Amino acid sequence: MKKRTSWRNKSDSSTVGKARIESNGGHLRIVLPKYLYSGERKYLSLGLADTPTNWTRAEAKLLEVQRDIDYNEFDTSLKKYLPGSKNKVNTANTQDEEQVEQLTLKQMLADFETRYFWTRKKTKQSQRTFNHHQEVVTRAFNFKNNFNFCLTKKYIDKAIELTDAGTHLRKDTVSSLRVFLKCFKFNYEFESGIAKGYQPQERNLPTDAEIIIGWQKIQVENSTCSHKGNGESWGWIMAVIATYGLRPHEVLAIDYEKSFHRATDYRLYINEEITGGTKTGSRVVYPLPYKWVEHFDIVKPKTKYIDESRELFQTKIRTFADRFGERLKTKGINFRAYDLRHRYAIRGRELGLDSHELAKWMGHTLDEHTQTYQKYWTDNSHSIIYKAGLRRIEELERTKNGGLSISELEMELKKAEILIAQLEAELCLRKKLAAK
Repeated sequence: MKKRTSWRNKSDSSTVGKARIESNGGHLRIVLPKYLYSGERKYLSLGLADTPTNWTRAEAKLLEVQRDIDYNEFDTSLKKYLPGSKNKVNTANTQDEEQVEQLTLKQMLADFETRYFWTRKKTKQSQRTFNHHQEVVTRAFNFKNNFNFCLTKKYIDKAIELTDAGTHLRKDTVSSLRVFLKCFKFNYEFESGIAKGYQPQERNLPTDAEIIIGWQKIQVENSTCSHKGNGESWGWIMAVIATYGLRPHEVLAIDYEKSFHRATDYRLYINEEITGGTKTGSRVVYPLPYKWVEHFDIVKPKTKYIDESRELFQTKIRTFADRFGERLKTKGINFRAYDLRHRYAIRGRELGLDSHELAKWMGHTLDEHTQTYQKYWTDNSHSIIYKAGLRRIEELERTKNGGLSISELEMELKKAEILIAQLEAELCLRKKLAAK
């Protein structure tokens, strides 16, 4: 197979001291400078097939190797560069501050995406998650005039200290920094509980009656509305989110050909390939309550607004959720998009459905489902769920006892006892009359 050289080093492939990448036998390896081994040619096998994606990974490894060569820190045993090995932090410190791999923050940010996707499948959803982490990390170090400095513990401490404890910003900053530093194997010890104390804003979930009123409001058109004529679409979008407990952007991933058919219980199919990835992947979802499918006329999709802006939503999927939130607010609806999803979860339990099934429909693990939604149960919800459980028990007993529940059997027994008492009294009276 013809050897291919890394584009970054094509002009330097013959220069002393420069490593390069080549493909050999369908696999990638780094060709090391001869002077490192007294004139002998050595290679660093990467264990990667010759594919475009793996060339990107190989380029990142080449940067690491070449950096060590340039700083006279190259490990001639090559153990440092093998998969799973831990890169030691450089100990040539200034003011006792540790510097990671002699990279500036600017270089780290440039290399962040490559390293992030070494261990992750690249989809639209994972790309959005990465973009968020990069944005948070960049914002965290904005207290510096530029990013041409080597990252140290002091700077990380300051980035965290500039956020208020117990806030979402602190939690978000710590979370993204953990991911960022792990990609570069930077040894930083986060203080215990540093991201704790944040409590999401308390939610007062809407009742089903309030959701129906909100559905009516969201469809109202105003003469000044910039998207006049889309009220019906917004009504349908809200109805689907409320009836199936979807995240707003998952409306964009509905497989219309398979969904909303009476023969299949009006189930809905989420196909992540439509949007290039969703948070929970493809799945099947069932309507709760069932009657809402017909009440909201969900079986006839009204997607005019979605179709008009689909190209925008495909590239910036978060925009769809933002637009939905804005519509709720401008129409005076005092609950948020995710409140509809939370209400779906509680409604399912009130209707007597098992948490395991609900978690699967909503794209959660059972633990995540329980931890997320149990805190929204009200005393009334607990009472409804308890009574639903009693009804299920009675139904089971009805099946076991020839179609009658325990309470019904007890009532029949009391009737029988009364009848027996009446017959005994009548018999006693007859005996007395006969004796006379």
